[in-house]
Amino acid sequence: MIGKTLGHYQITEKLGEGGMGVVYKAQDLHLDRYVALKILPPEKVADPERKRRFVQEAKAASALNHPNIVHVYDIDSEAGVHFIAMEYISGKTLAASIGPTGLPIDRALDYAVQVSNALAAAHPAGIIHRDLKPANVMISDQGAVKVLDFGLAKLVEVAPVGADEATRTAGLTAAGTVVGTSAYMSPEQASGQDVDVRTDIFSFGSLLYETLTGRRAFAGDSTASILAAVLRDSPQPVATCRPDVPSELARILRRCLEKNREARYASAVELHNALKACRERLIQRSTGFSALIRRPRVVVPALILFLVLLAGGAWFAARASRVRWAKTVALPESARLIENEEPDKAFRLIRQAARYIPENSELNKFRTQCAVAANISTTPPDATVFWKSYRDVDSPWESLGRSPINGSLVPRGYLRWRIVKDGYEPLELAMSGSAQIATTLHRSPAAPGTIYVPADIFWSPTQQLPLDEYWLDKYEVTNRQFKDFVDQGGYQDRKYWKHEFVENGKRISWEEAMRHLRDTTGRPGPATWELGTYHDGQEDYPVSGVSWYEAAAYAEFAGKSLPTVYHWWCASAGWNFDIVSLSNFGGPGPARVGSYQGLSPYGNYDMAGNVKEWCWNDIGGLRYLLGGAWNEPTYMFAAPDAQPPLTRSANYGFRCAKYVAPVPAPLRGECRA
Repeated sequence: MIGKTLGHYQITEKLGEGGMGVVYKAQDLHLDRYVALKILPPEKVADPERKRRFVQEAKAASALNHPNIVHVYDIDSEAGVHFIAMEYISGKTLAASIGPTGLPIDRALDYAVQVSNALAAAHPAGIIHRDLKPANVMISDQGAVKVLDFGLAKLVEVAPVGADEATRTAGLTAAGTVVGTSAYMSPEQASGQDVDVRTDIFSFGSLLYETLTGRRAFAGDSTASILAAVLRDSPQPVATCRPDVPSELARILRRCLEKNREARYASAVELHNALKACRERLIQRSTGFSALIRRPRVVVPALILFLVLLAGGAWFAARASRVRWAKTVALPESARLIENEEPDKAFRLIRQAARYIPENSELNKFRTQCAVAANISTTPPDATVFWKSYRDVDSPWESLGRSPINGSLVPRGYLRWRIVKDGYEPLELAMSGSAQIATTLHRSPAAPGTIYVPADIFWSPTQQLPLDEYWLDKYEVTNRQFKDFVDQGGYQDRKYWKHEFVENGKRISWEEAMRHLRDTTGRPGPATWELGTYHDGQEDYPVSGVSWYEAAAYAEFAGKSLPTVYHWWCASAGWNFDIVSLSNFGGPGPARVGSYQGLSPYGNYDMAGNVKEWCWNDIGGLRYLLGGAWNEPTYMFAAPDAQPPLTRSANYGFRCAKYVAPVPAPLRGECRA
């Protein structure tokens, strides 16, 4: 394959080979960058159903935009060759990095924190790795961890115990089959049971055990004996192989490797937090006085420092200590955070270090890499502006000053903004630190529960459509709100039903349509209701099971409109997958509005996931839904879905818009999304 071109990728060298295919280094001729090109074995994609499911998994994996996950750029085929283009990492696998006695404790723990961070990002998006092992973890030349093959393990299936390798790695995932690499799979995988996120936590435990000891947690002479060990045996206690492993880390490892999944960590987020806390405590202990006396190189400076303190130089000693901290701790940690694409944490650390080494050239270089100048104006001016990290929703707000703000430094990347002024509605926005923010404050919204969206231009490859300012519901319409419409005779009052009813391409009467729009007990209402009302405790959940006609009638009742696809897209920033990570994808069902923290640019919640939302525009008699739902892949956030307007699926809901000016005809007409 060397020298050949697939699509717009020219293959330059072979990187490796495994059960999922051969990996090559290739040059992207369009973007002039190197990628890793995985050529899939023909038997893995020969079956149409297998190929469909694989494409769906790969699309879902491509939505994972995280510093510890190798990004999937493209999936394509040419001349019968199916391939995936992924981020190219210069480095080596964790498997190749582990020595015969394992890695140093601090490095093993750092890698573990980063791998668990990848799982903590993937699991809420509904993606289970299923084949986590050292060979699927890359370590970059800078020490950053990147997990490979999210979403691809679903292609691999293992036949019953004793089957050969060719049989073991064929087929699709199904109940009663074994998926993964035998030495790293969980007991429920080994026995062919259904798996959930906790199977990755067990595999992570096997990976961590090997990273610490240099030996596998479960070994054997054959696939059958390895699977038997996974199901029956407990690995040798890590302390007997590696006495210097801290007891806290050993406890975390034991919990990951519990045979009963109920006894493991319930989520990767919980595991990640436990590992981070363990690392922080080890760092604190290693920098204490007891650590000093164990390191001869530090004893003499420490003794001199102690004498200086006794001599009355307390201030000088404290200052020197802070300078030393800034140079030896803050700067290396800042470099690591920047490499891991955590600019907000690096920004805070550099800001603290700048108090002690303001002219340090390395610090100033790092600051340019993680900080940008913010430019914010408001009408009226003199509003107080706050910011915090988009993902760290529990962190405190930091004051940036009063508007207008020109050139004040904030972290790169996506941030949450809060703008307040006495007598005006507070604003909460979600935009990049480098964005030019110019907004208008209002004393009250144009309609209750709506958020102001400024004038904008909708850009597409074929057109640019100007949008006047408008207001959009902060949340989806709830069951409680829709019940007002039902109780006030909304289904009986024809003045709210402005549009001709069409079913299967034919017009039907109003009376016939009303016979369709019934709940499960035959009363007027959404398809998910019973006896003309919602289920107990669901009043603040989004109304669902409504058709486009019901959504449009409610909007008329509320004095609003359904948003056009252009207004919905501009308000949602549908190309920004930072929102997806904090939204209701992969949940058991719709959630109470506002309970997830996925915030759109202008302050609207739940535009990604939860229920997908009817919009105004049609295409050939179908009406668009946008945003995706809790039970759909995350890439549906940015994918329009056109459906017959009488469809009343349980994951269909809506929100309303309030327009300040009439909407031009091109925006309300048929949309070729």
